[in-house]
Amino acid sequence: MLLLKKLFIFLLVLASFLLILLLPREPVIHQPSAFHIEMDYPFSAEAYKNKIQSFFQFIQKENGFGESRTGRKVSEETILYMKRSLGIILPAFFISMAAGILAGIAKFSMRLRMRGKIQEALSWLFSSVPDFFLYMSLQYILIKLIQWGFPQITLYGHEHWYSFLLPMISLTLFPFIHMVNFTAAAMDKESGEDYIRTAYSKGLGKKKIYLHILFNCAGTLLNQAQFIMLYILSSLPIVEKLSGYEGAGNNLLKSILNYNDVSSFALMLPFLVLMFLTILASQSAKYLFMPKRAGGSELI
Repeated sequence: MLLLKKLFIFLLVLASFLLILLLPREPVIHQPSAFHIEMDYPFSAEAYKNKIQSFFQFIQKENGFGESRTGRKVSEETILYMKRSLGIILPAFFISMAAGILAGIAKFSMRLRMRGKIQEALSWLFSSVPDFFLYMSLQYILIKLIQWGFPQITLYGHEHWYSFLLPMISLTLFPFIHMVNFTAAAMDKESGEDYIRTAYSKGLGKKKIYLHILFNCAGTLLNQAQFIMLYILSSLPIVEKLSGYEGAGNNLLKSILNYNDVSSFALMLPFLVLMFLTILASQSAKYLFMPKRAGGSELI
């Protein structure tokens, strides 16, 4: 029943994205005089209806997404671009989740020390830095290092094995800091429960208490997987654009700007499916492996 509900929501979101994508947005240019140009974006229900019909007629006629301007099938290009983008998306996601939770545990354990206060200030500082600004800053630092004798590396493109590293680091910072802060806050809230105070009063070791707190927070932490993936996917196109990385995000931007609705939908679909799978995986893990609420009797 849960799967059917999630599938229905996914199809609803997919249809909504498609309807937004097919909105008439091609400009009409008027030139009333030699030195005056006007650009208009007309909209009518009839034009919208015709565009939707043309889209589905094309899909039916081509039995798919057809061919791109290069002569290759759009579906083949989509798979190629998506493989490149997954080299950025998956490391960024798993590093943000795993390392963020571990760092959050460390932040929680040091929250009352001076080191914890410094970590809090650094978290606040870096969480306010946009990913595109971070990417440009890293580029500038690397350019300076190369000028000072650092080994020559290519900062743009996707051809080298290390090409994914800079975009991946840029996309990882904010989700990582979010998971650090969220994990520390969730554990801090859980530590205020009565059974935790009782465990402390009975002299139970901190390690066992922390593990129990983390276990009780696991369901809440798993819910953040959806936000982490959503942030990475929404930031991916601009980061790929800045880095000249020929992935699905960069080419999705190109397709939208060139009013190529078929290619845009073909490139958007894998992102929506990936988001859907992330939701399914996090919810399944939550309901299968995590208790609704662990009782204090298990601890003390």
